[in-house]
Amino acid sequence: MSALAATFVVALSLTVLAQNQGSVPPAQVAQIIETVRTSSDEKVFTSALALGVALLRESRFDEAAQLYDALAEKRPHDASVLYGAALSTFNVGRPAEAESLARRAVDAALALAKGANVKSVENERASDALVLLGVVLAVRNDDAGALKAIQQAVQLAPNNFDAQLALGRALFGMGDDAGATRAFRAAVALKPSDTQALFFLATTLEHNGDMDAALAAYRELVARQPRTAEGHLGLGVLLLKRSGAEADEGVRELERALEINPDLYEARVALGRVLITRGRANDAVEHLRRAAELAPGNPEPHYQLSLAYRRLGRKDEAEAESEIVKRIHESRRGQIQENAPTKP
Repeated sequence: MSALAATFVVALSLTVLAQNQGSVPPAQVAQIIETVRTSSDEKVFTSALALGVALLRESRFDEAAQLYDALAEKRPHDASVLYGAALSTFNVGRPAEAESLARRAVDAALALAKGANVKSVENERASDALVLLGVVLAVRNDDAGALKAIQQAVQLAPNNFDAQLALGRALFGMGDDAGATRAFRAAVALKPSDTQALFFLATTLEHNGDMDAALAAYRELVARQPRTAEGHLGLGVLLLKRSGAEADEGVRELERALEINPDLYEARVALGRVLITRGRANDAVEHLRRAAELAPGNPEPHYQLSLAYRRLGRKDEAEAESEIVKRIHESRRGQIQENAPTKP
């Protein structure tokens, strides 16, 4: 379930919204950090907290971690401070510290929610903290702990998009396609144009064998986000599994995906494979060569190249590609044997 954290933390919603203050130079950030450590002025704290959010949004995680560390000295039980500290610390590669901070952020946020008159806002804050904790735990290979945290996040705030998206990814990683589908549908309902939510929903439906629903989800993704290569890729691959005119459309969708992103390995391989079967081996070679460059350790493009060259009567090149496939497989077997546990 470690994929839960991939490209996700930056998208986490932040409870405290920063003012539009533009990018702050590093020297000024350092000066503000020092001021926070020596000042007890409430305005300084508020301004610094807004700056911390801005630094996170700019992916300036080292500076953000230093700033939140200074803020935490002043407000060690502030949920927003602890959340920002956990998020920045996680992104600078210190997951153990991030877990401790995230747990403190959860406790602080839950305490606020318990005593609040208007619980929806505080529940959202606690839910955000729990999602972050779940991401951190996933990276630390605590799948059960991550799922428990994210489920609690959804229970507290069912309308938290990040929580529903994280729950879907967690359940999918654990093989619960039905549960993942429900969570992704909830996420799409909250943000109908979100690329990730639509793509995850479509791929989960496809994985679960519900091809008609998956096709509809991919088409919705392409309609809403026509410049998203992954949507055209998913739609193209799925259409190729069908016959007739739909397969022809699948080829066009893969070509469209590559127009948007020429470095999509899956699109290159899929297009190369289908072009071979359609008697267009010469066209397939271009795509398969590029796929081999993108993933040199994967035998599939070399295997498909060997087939294409044979169709073209280029026997020597076909045999050379077959030898590459053989070497890759031998190398993988050697790595497995090397990493195998030894008998005591």
